[in-house]
Order: sequence, then C-alpha cells, then structure tokens
Amino acid sequence: MAEERISAEELYEQFYQPFGMEGARKLINEAIAEAGLLPKKDYAKEEALKICEVLKKKSGFVKTIANLYSVRLKLHHSK
Repeated sequence: MAEERISAEELYEQFYQPFGMEGARKLINEAIAEAGLLPKKDYAKEEALKICEVLKKKSGFVKTIANLYSVRLKLHHSK
C-alpha cells in the first residue's frame, strides 16, 4: 500500500485562520526550508512531521497548532 501524502495546501490550511493565507504560506515555506526540504505539492508523512518539528520551536499559536497537527498526522494518516 502506498504511503499517504500530505498536500502543501493542507499544511497551509492549518495556519490560515490566525495568519491568513499569505502569512500561512510564508510560515510553512520558511519551515520547509529550515527542515532541509524543497517546496513541492505534497509531502510524505515523515516530511510533514519534520516541518511540524520546526514549527514546534516557535511560540504562541504556531507552536500550539504545530503540536496539534503533528498529533493528528500521527493518529489519522496511515503509514
């Protein structure tokens, strides 16, 4: 069975409410670069978790959302 992929759009959507789409895209794209990944349309679960790990180092809403989303990825996305 092929590994489920997480779209970049899904990552952006996690941060849309507090930061707007432009802010969410900037935040995620910076985290992608900091995680040593290249921008692309979708990511393996492990890559998405790596992006979340970068975001967990931030403070406030970013850290909280990254923590919640990483748990959701671990629980609901198949391996």
